[in-house]
Amino acid sequence: MNMTEMGAKLSLVKKTIAIMCALLFLAPATAVAANDKFSDSQTTLSYSVYKPSNTLGLRTTKFSLLPCQPDEQDWLFVQYGGTVRYLQIMQTMAGVKCSDPGLSKFLKTVVVNGIKAKAYAYCDPSQMSLAAYKRCGIEDIGRVGGYLMFTTKPVKALSATQIQVQGIGGITYAQLVAVAKSLKTVKASGRPLAQSLPPIMIDPLTTTDVSVRAGSSIVLTVADPAKWSAEVLSDGIVSFVPGGDQGGFITSPALKALISGATTVKLVNSDDSTKVYQLEITVND
Repeated sequence: MNMTEMGAKLSLVKKTIAIMCALLFLAPATAVAANDKFSDSQTTLSYSVYKPSNTLGLRTTKFSLLPCQPDEQDWLFVQYGGTVRYLQIMQTMAGVKCSDPGLSKFLKTVVVNGIKAKAYAYCDPSQMSLAAYKRCGIEDIGRVGGYLMFTTKPVKALSATQIQVQGIGGITYAQLVAVAKSLKTVKASGRPLAQSLPPIMIDPLTTTDVSVRAGSSIVLTVADPAKWSAEVLSDGIVSFVPGGDQGGFITSPALKALISGATTVKLVNSDDSTKVYQLEITVND
């Protein structure tokens, strides 16, 4: 074999290795894109879907397409973090009301990516003096929670989007602005994301009967989530998901509806194991 032939063979080997390396680097990116729920959501929505690149280091704990008003498109709900400190991003078709932020105080207007956004804090006049309510400002968002609300402009064939970026449990105004500024549009993946059923929130101290659809969840709104346990009397209809510290965030205990049927669930708080809270659950298709 002469030097020319050897050089040609080495060149071919180098090209083969380069192609293999390229495929190795491309494979993870393809896998991520295939599992991008934001892009999957954009497939079925006619308003622009925005994805944040900054989530304050919090991981995704909820991602749902939820029903809106009759004859209106679904709205997108995403949560990062647990039940104590968390970030939420809600997106709806501009001009359509799908959720209610609750009682809050308007504080100021800030420009986010060239769009005017309104900043609010969850200052409740019924829970504080009039003087304290008047003083409630931007710095209180980290203490009581708050959000930014703004409407984007239409993008090509897609309608405008109303976005709410909300933080609870120590997330500051500056952090909300940083998250909002990191939002960018996504391309439709071509794979529709199935609509999720919204969870049903109940107080086990006062609720005795509940009816849900299979696939939905019943979340127990309790102050001490790690102390609750459950006994499901009919196997396979619902499953109990314990609450508590999940390593950086705290979740509430919940019951996942699996198949249609009816069952009794006995709930107990470890502080008083003699007290049993009985819940009758009916699961429908």
